[in-house]
Amino acid sequence: MTNTTMTECWSADNEDFSYESLGDLLDSHDDLKPGDVVYRADAHMPKLGQLIDADWVIEHIGERAYDIGGEYAEGYPECTKEQAAELQTLLEQWLSECPAPRFYSVKNSQPYTLTEGISDDQHHLHSR
Repeated sequence: MTNTTMTECWSADNEDFSYESLGDLLDSHDDLKPGDVVYRADAHMPKLGQLIDADWVIEHIGERAYDIGGEYAEGYPECTKEQAAELQTLLEQWLSECPAPRFYSVKNSQPYTLTEGISDDQHHLHSR
């Protein structure tokens, strides 16, 4: 999944939500027929702040410092909330320059019964 604006996803088994549309799901599953139940859910792309945390980085630096300097390194690095916020901004900026995530969390799965002659544009009319 490369569409960073995707807001829905589809599954034939309510586990593998790897299809961006009902049409994609139907194209990949020749065995589906009218009356079968598939699933539609909301796809939530992760926010950059969910993937990287300045507090974790600062804590990890402190742990590495302790490994090197023992108790003499306790309290390192000493940084302000403003410095931590600046680090968070820098980390998110760096991450934004990497390829976008191709994963998402799935929420609000709903069963959807296939009907005869359904098109991808009509799927919201037949959802149950």
